[in-house]
Amino acid sequence: MARRQGRSRRRHSVLISVPPNPFRVLVLGGTGVFGSRLCRLLAGDPAIAITVAARDRAKVEALARELGAAGLVLDWRRDLDRELASGRFDALIHVAGPFQGQDYAVAETCVRHRVHYLDLADDRAYVCGIDRLDSSARTAGVLVVAGASTVPALTGAVVAEALRDGRGVDRVSFAIVPGNDAPRGRALVEAILSGAGKPIPHQPGRRGWGALRRVAVPGLGRRWTAACDLPEPVLFARRYGVRDTYAGAGLELSILHLGLWLLAWPVRFGLLATLAPAAGPLGWLADRLRPFGTDRGGLRIDLEGKERDGRRVWSLLAEGGDGPFVPAMPAAALVRKLARGDLAQRGAMACFDLLSLGEIEAEWQRANLRIAAGWGETGQGYRPSLYRRVLGADYGRLGPAAQKLHGGGCLRWAGRCSVAGPATRVGRLIAGLFSLPPAGVDVPIAVEFLVHDGRETWLRRVGGRTMRSLQYIGARRPSGWLVEQFGPFAFDLAVTVDAESCLHLAISGMRLMGLPLPKAVWPIIEAHESETEGRFQFDVSIGLPMVGRLVRYSGFLTDR
Repeated sequence: MARRQGRSRRRHSVLISVPPNPFRVLVLGGTGVFGSRLCRLLAGDPAIAITVAARDRAKVEALARELGAAGLVLDWRRDLDRELASGRFDALIHVAGPFQGQDYAVAETCVRHRVHYLDLADDRAYVCGIDRLDSSARTAGVLVVAGASTVPALTGAVVAEALRDGRGVDRVSFAIVPGNDAPRGRALVEAILSGAGKPIPHQPGRRGWGALRRVAVPGLGRRWTAACDLPEPVLFARRYGVRDTYAGAGLELSILHLGLWLLAWPVRFGLLATLAPAAGPLGWLADRLRPFGTDRGGLRIDLEGKERDGRRVWSLLAEGGDGPFVPAMPAAALVRKLARGDLAQRGAMACFDLLSLGEIEAEWQRANLRIAAGWGETGQGYRPSLYRRVLGADYGRLGPAAQKLHGGGCLRWAGRCSVAGPATRVGRLIAGLFSLPPAGVDVPIAVEFLVHDGRETWLRRVGGRTMRSLQYIGARRPSGWLVEQFGPFAFDLAVTVDAESCLHLAISGMRLMGLPLPKAVWPIIEAHESETEGRFQFDVSIGLPMVGRLVRYSGFLTDR
């Protein structure tokens, strides 16, 4: 499609300079929960020039200024036709939901002005009906895509990946389980409530927010889920012949999940038409309960075939409040393909078979988000590794040996070290209680890593003693922090990489059985990792105030 230049309207726009001939994208609803994250994913791409569009001028200007993007104050129901007629945009991403009950006016306007259209819709009727615009979209030479989001783009990519090994899939069951701390826009709350209690077409006997199940997501534990009216049962049947699909979602807090299940019963009995009018008060109540949940969410997909095909599980774990980025990733990946000219399809369709699982996963890796995914029921296959998620872009500054050790590939390393023991009699008593290694020179050391639920268990065997700790990303912890737990004691560690590619861990907090302890009792920890002549080097010192050193051990490890 030819790129068209138009005049900007100063009364609406926040103007910036952009690279020559970028792919120009208008993000409708760009300041919302998912729209703002989509803008953040795309803002750093020099081949794409985004324009943040919404009705609230203050929010538009603030986000545009933060991202170095253009901003447009826009009432899309009234002014979209005029803006697209200006010829200033190559593509539009519609994030101004809810899409339940919404018509295709925005998509039709895009087709009329030869602008590519994408949206983040998850409503079955909307997504599965978008192909009615196929003929006009083909004539206009544009791509019209509904559902460039978790559903059905990501779920469909997982099923497609599973089918590549030649094994069949007869049943699919998936559940989206966000953390309770995730922001909830009114559109999202309305979308959930609008279907609660109503029959779900193509899922006989199931109603919205019914068919309760308990689902175990590696790294999150067991959570409640309920059936939702999502596009997958229709699309999986059309594309893959899968006739049995459970499409569900869940709330982290049982009181919210089961409470909504109970509230849906009057709709089931015909006493209420819909719960949508209660979006305001129920959203307010849910916000009051935010402190009782976490910022950790995820997705689990179970695929079952005949006996010879077996059962497979794919899961996603999002930590550190990064979960709301997941619905925006397929749209970001699709726009990049359009901008590069790598997507030849034209016409109107659901976002199905347009993206590979690897292309979607690349989005959270590119953005250095604390998101991991993989095959298997225990989370052992989660990638990226724990330290890659903690360090983000800084991981690449580590030396090759450190990257290999923390990359989750080789699970056993061995070497030699020197150990300095406690400096005082009290220190020796405490060191014995915690099985810290005794003093020695040129002592063998072995470290084993057990990966499970997106966490790492470290077993350090030194001088006949074993130190065991669990490392993970803690709830509501800043980026770059790691939690290391020894029995009932948990330590928050700030992880940094210096200019010489050395990794440092500094204590930033301490808890005993979940209860925070005052800084006066924190141990004194100095831990450094470096590389010498291709070997992984470590130097760890642990002490206590008024007690002195408990242990210091330093040496090297190799994977041979």
